[in-house]
Amino acid sequence: MHSEKNFSLKPITGEQLQAFYDAFPGQKTFLQTPKYGDFRSALGEKNFRYGIYSQNSDSKQVKMIGVAQFQRIPAKRGIHLHLPHGPLIQNTQNKALAFFLSEYKRLGHEQSCDFVRISSLFEKEGAREILDSFKKEGFRDAPVHLVNPEKTWVLDITQSEEDILKNMRKSTRYEVRRSGRGEIKTRMGNKKEDLEIFWKLHTETVKRQNFIPFARQTTEKELEIFGNDVQIFSAEVEQIMCSSSIIIFDSHAAYYHQGASTYSKLPCSHSTLWDAIREAKRRGCTEFNFWGVCDEDEKDHPWYGLSRFKRGFGGEERNFLHAQDFPLTKKYWLNWTVEKYRKWKRNY
Repeated sequence: MHSEKNFSLKPITGEQLQAFYDAFPGQKTFLQTPKYGDFRSALGEKNFRYGIYSQNSDSKQVKMIGVAQFQRIPAKRGIHLHLPHGPLIQNTQNKALAFFLSEYKRLGHEQSCDFVRISSLFEKEGAREILDSFKKEGFRDAPVHLVNPEKTWVLDITQSEEDILKNMRKSTRYEVRRSGRGEIKTRMGNKKEDLEIFWKLHTETVKRQNFIPFARQTTEKELEIFGNDVQIFSAEVEQIMCSSSIIIFDSHAAYYHQGASTYSKLPCSHSTLWDAIREAKRRGCTEFNFWGVCDEDEKDHPWYGLSRFKRGFGGEERNFLHAQDFPLTKKYWLNWTVEKYRKWKRNY
């Protein structure tokens, strides 16, 4: 006879969150680390950290089986809770997930939100039961093209450098090898002068590609909060800076967070990312996460060229469930209309 499990949701500390995150064997990203929560708090958002606990009905033993870190977003078009790349639940227990979804909606009401949103890392393939749990709780597909990446490109860096090079696309491998011939000088740092290099190139990239950039203050705050866990890799040719990449590190992976470049005859962007991959290996990371990509056949997608560049380094594509929303007030539909329009306008 199996005993029934009782679940509870309790606030946890950053230390508890970090310990669970480090030990969690499933899909995870830095968006569920304490430093990311501290960063969002520094931007003026309210950050929440909760543990999901399980207790058998015939036992007094209580065990934390999951965590969730999320923020209250005070947007004009609709105040909402957003849970990025979570919750993290051991063995993805459907009953535990259903319990959490119900509690998450309750917390949304308590925080006077218009809706709640979850951008999970539940893998799309074979996720019918998980999706059923969302639907049974009344969640619906979010109208956005991107909240946090749902299709990512990830490289296993437990391989040797030679094996990583061997598994690259032929043209990428050629450019990476060419970048090491001494004509390109690279640097790594997270000081004011490193941000100045990045931001000058970033401004040029925004003008060239016509996209909505991060605010400079946001990036400055990231450098302050993440400390040594964020580094800017920059490349120069004949004293002219040509490429710069911001990489975030956690206990298991490195993340290609932002990139900027200008035209160069030499493979400067390949050089900065190859340096970042090697630094990730030095830190003991097991993965290099290139973050979001579009489908290989979406040639009209704004990310097509960047996605092809990322895929050239080798790795695998990971697909996750689409972001899920639960409307709490009628104002949700104003947000739905705005986000649907933006998706169409940006050709995503």
